[in-house]
Amino acid sequence: MFNVHELKAQDLQRLSPSALAEVATTMLEHIAQQSKLITSQARAIKFRDVKIERITFELARLKSWRFAAKTERMNAEQRQLFEETLATDQASLEAQLEALQGQTGTPGEPAGKTPARQPKRQALPEHLRRVEHHHEPENTTCDCGQPMARIGEDRRRKREAGHHCG
Repeated sequence: MFNVHELKAQDLQRLSPSALAEVATTMLEHIAQQSKLITSQARAIKFRDVKIERITFELARLKSWRFAAKTERMNAEQRQLFEETLATDQASLEAQLEALQGQTGTPGEPAGKTPARQPKRQALPEHLRRVEHHHEPENTTCDCGQPMARIGEDRRRKREAGHHCG
């Protein structure tokens, strides 16, 4: 077998027809592999370019909202026009990203690899004893004299340690 990378034109002239056919076949296979690699990399580059464009667009919008001079701020009509244009542009960029993801999977990941999924918790078995703990404040009146208002609650389920009879 010949090393295709070290062949010179004068070496090709000395080869027999069968050896020349073997070199040509090897070169065609190498070209096909390179073509696939180039196509894959071009898709990945296009995906990244669209993603960069989307992030740049979003950053420019956020900067203008945050740092624009008060005289440059928009009135209600201008803001509505801007938001309509913004929604159209953002939808277009997201559609391009989805189309590119559909073509290549997710660029940068190996072809056969599936993304890791978050494990789902299973419900606790029904035979476990349920214990409710309520933690109420000792005083429900604020320092200013107004009654306190409940703003939320946390609920957690956990297995109780120790012996449980079934």
